[in-house]
Amino acid sequence: MGRVGQIRMADLRSSARRGFTLIDLLVSIFVIAILIGLMLPSLSKVTESARRVACQSNIRQIGLGIVMYADDWKGHLPPSIFLINDPARRLEPKPAEMVTMRIGAGQPPISTPSAWDGLGILFASEYLPASKLFYCPSHRGDHPFSKYAKRWGRDGGEVVSNYHYRGQGPVSRNPADRYRRTQNLYLIDPAQSSLVADGMRERSDYNHRVGSNFFRADLTVHWYADRSGELGEILPLDKIDNDASIIEDLWSRFDARANGEE
Repeated sequence: MGRVGQIRMADLRSSARRGFTLIDLLVSIFVIAILIGLMLPSLSKVTESARRVACQSNIRQIGLGIVMYADDWKGHLPPSIFLINDPARRLEPKPAEMVTMRIGAGQPPISTPSAWDGLGILFASEYLPASKLFYCPSHRGDHPFSKYAKRWGRDGGEVVSNYHYRGQGPVSRNPADRYRRTQNLYLIDPAQSSLVADGMRERSDYNHRVGSNFFRADLTVHWYADRSGELGEILPLDKIDNDASIIEDLWSRFDARANGEE
């Protein structure tokens, strides 16, 4: 081997021993970080889309459970203490509390000894025996399934879900009947009556941040797009500040969304 060949072989051996320099490593890490940063938004959107589909499935099953209950009870929807207006018992409608499935201490008594209420009756009556069905995978607020897992059994105590129950619906589309409500499924206008939606008692209950799933009495599930976050802004930061007019306004928005999609 000539002198030139020996020099080239020495250079190759020196390069092989040297490997990656610190600068090479830092550049590689920087490039990888940029790629991850570019991919994360797409991965986040895909994950949220999958969660939204799972949420839609939950709401559909809850809606079908309501219909099965009504078929067995001559059209009557599952009752709720929070819909009762009885001054003699110091009860007034509290539609904001319709995410509550099991009444806790300090709440007015109800007719059932188990204290299950509203959508909770579907669970207690085994129309929908899977407790996780009542929780949205996108929920980031104060009411995850893990918080109430033990209360679904014999431990008792208040149980709050991630889905809002209406418990009644508009009688018809006639403007004269705008404020008439019935708790009989057979008398509700099915094509324009939302019965279940993502939670809306307070802002932390707003599961998807960019919209809400809702179930109508015609057995369809729809998506109310809210890219501007308007619905979330309507909801109060604390449930104490929520009143019947806020909830009624939101249900009316879902009712008016005839096509259900944007």
